[in-house]
Amino acid sequence: MLDGDELVKLYDDTVTTLLDRHVPSKIVTRRRRPSNPWCDDKYRCAKRSLRSLERVARRAGPLSDTTLAAVSTWRLERRRYFDLIHGKRSEYWTTRVESERLQPSRLWQSFDHVMGRGRAPVAADIDASVLRRFFDDKVSSVRDATAGAPAPKFTAAPIGCELRFFRPVTPADVIKVVQELSDKQCCLDPVPTWLLKANVSLLAPFLCRLFNWSLQYGTVPSSMKSAYVTPILKKADFDSSDAKSYRPISNLSVLSKSLERLVSQQLVAYLRENDLLPDRQSAYRAHHSTETAVLSE
Repeated sequence: MLDGDELVKLYDDTVTTLLDRHVPSKIVTRRRRPSNPWCDDKYRCAKRSLRSLERVARRAGPLSDTTLAAVSTWRLERRRYFDLIHGKRSEYWTTRVESERLQPSRLWQSFDHVMGRGRAPVAADIDASVLRRFFDDKVSSVRDATAGAPAPKFTAAPIGCELRFFRPVTPADVIKVVQELSDKQCCLDPVPTWLLKANVSLLAPFLCRLFNWSLQYGTVPSSMKSAYVTPILKKADFDSSDAKSYRPISNLSVLSKSLERLVSQQLVAYLRENDLLPDRQSAYRAHHSTETAVLSE
């Protein structure tokens, strides 16, 4: 019987082999540019239509009635396209500024975005080894500072209130959790999340076996503990050459996040059913926020 690490390796190897066989990867060079926040399906369709008409106009050949008609159609579509961009941009920023009118911090961030004051570029003299050494030293200093602290105190749970094991999950549970994920993924994932969601019904029995092995033995496979760490500046005006200006963002694989959600569902249900959560504990709880905390006073 395969253990958790072997099951994860089997999943990664099989999916990678299938993708390499049917959609082999190739290296392309392109300029990385984030999409505008007002982009939607209507905008993308208009852009594709404009490019298609432009190609038709360029292939029309020497000057003729056909060429003039194609160029005229292309120019008319281009005016509509620019009007669409202007309208969507204006509508987006008007709505955003109006919604953030009572939140000065977020409003100023929006103004910075409009005026082109984005994040400062990463300094050339900052590399992975410098950042890793800084964060390792930071963790060590925190551990040294708390080494002599007294042991934490806990309130005993009521008699008979125990969580001895996790309930095995079903393929339906796996499908639901995966479908609720966002379409984001990291470099650790062998397959894009949208493709996994589209074929999760085929993979659910295997993923169910993997997750149930982890729940049964109370162990997370070591390969699922790895994360792709990306440092980002805490604020746009911070010194990009100083390691203290960065905050590490750890991106786990889709399998890790799916297992985490399955465990969280059972754990939160156990805590709620046995009334073990503080009344005013709002963080990481559904239907709880700073508003509910204020209203409970």
